[in-house]
Amino acid sequence: MSVETYTVAELTRQVGYVLEDAFPDDLWVTGEISGLNRNTRGGHVYFDLVEPGDEPGQPTTALLSVVLFRMNKEVVNRTMKRAGIARIDNGVHVRIRGALTYNDRNSRLQLRMTGIDPTYTLGRLAIDREQVLRALRAEGLVDRNARLPFPRVPLRVGLVTAAGSAAYHDFVHELEHSGFAFHVQFVDAKVQGVGAGDQVMRAIRTLAARDVDVIALVRGGGSRADLATFDAEALARTIATLDVPVLTGVGHEVDRSIADDVAHRAYKTPTACAAGLVAAVRAFDDDVEGLWTDIAHVAQAAVREHDERVRVDARSCARAARTLLRGAEVDATNVAARVAREAGHTLARASVRLDRRRDQATARAEAHLTRGTARLEAASRTVRTRAPRELTAAERRLELAEAHLRALDPARLLARGWSITRGTDGRAVRSVADVAPGDPLVTRLADGELHSTVAQATPFTEVEEHG
Repeated sequence: MSVETYTVAELTRQVGYVLEDAFPDDLWVTGEISGLNRNTRGGHVYFDLVEPGDEPGQPTTALLSVVLFRMNKEVVNRTMKRAGIARIDNGVHVRIRGALTYNDRNSRLQLRMTGIDPTYTLGRLAIDREQVLRALRAEGLVDRNARLPFPRVPLRVGLVTAAGSAAYHDFVHELEHSGFAFHVQFVDAKVQGVGAGDQVMRAIRTLAARDVDVIALVRGGGSRADLATFDAEALARTIATLDVPVLTGVGHEVDRSIADDVAHRAYKTPTACAAGLVAAVRAFDDDVEGLWTDIAHVAQAAVREHDERVRVDARSCARAARTLLRGAEVDATNVAARVAREAGHTLARASVRLDRRRDQATARAEAHLTRGTARLEAASRTVRTRAPRELTAAERRLELAEAHLRALDPARLLARGWSITRGTDGRAVRSVADVAPGDPLVTRLADGELHSTVAQATPFTEVEEHG
């Protein structure tokens, strides 16, 4: 029996016929979007629908090319919009409808997408979210960041969002108009689309290494699918394990992301997030003002209390002083009367004693004067006889002293050839030990002075002195 042989063209056409017979109508396919490309000339969208591996990081196990033509894209967009999904992106699980085609020119299998099941996507997102939360709860990470102490005055704020976005301007505007001295350190990061999760995590880690009180992660509004970045397990673990409180302000009023669940505090919008920081600082400011008010009240009450005590003590002192003064006046009157009586008696007694002692003193003075007059007369006679002899002896001693003084007069010695040498301090040089080489000297002669300098000081030896 012979085996049929096909040409390449025949085989590819035959495969196409078989596929058309097997799948004559539209079919539904589930998978994960990968390689999404919206930037095409005709406005068409191309992507791959892949079957992910069983474990994160493993390669895909299957791949199917998908094209969404522009005429069908409007229908799909309206369907997603009614379900609250603004757009889909890479990494999102979808259930799509389309016709399976086979291009016999390049042997390529492709699905021409015509519809989407948004309920499936939302359900998968909810399932994935619950699995991540379950794992985080088991490890005690859901409330780890929330257990960190929140700063009393969170003025140093780290901000993560897209540069120039409405979220950035709303957040910063709220802080700037608060009247408090907030200091914002900003790190730009994509908050949606491919690579957004990695950028956000790097930005958060960068700010955590800086001197900030809190980190705010904010973005504008979006659909459930648009918030896929904030449901990523890696981002949740990054937030949960930080040692800096993280605040989220993701602009969605109904849905809550995993990032919200693991953050220290979660707010509905960037503006609300900034307002929360302002409220925390204002609460501290109010507490300080309240403390000052309490201190003022306590101080005023203490002053009033002490003032009343002073008035009471003053009145008591005044009454006691008046009582003591009246008693002192009575005592003084009695003492004055007693002193007057005793003074009279004492004065009389003193007068008698004074008269008696005056008579005694007069008698003793007269006797002493008589004896003194006799001694004075005797001394006068002695002086008249001894004075000439003493005067003659004194004159003789004076003459001897004058002769001796003339013999010792330095001028007479200088005239005889002697000299006097003195140092710069004016003291006479009596020994070679009093000077040293280089010392200036002044030598006094009979007719003038010589100024010299010591060249050498040599003492006499004992032999020289006696030789």
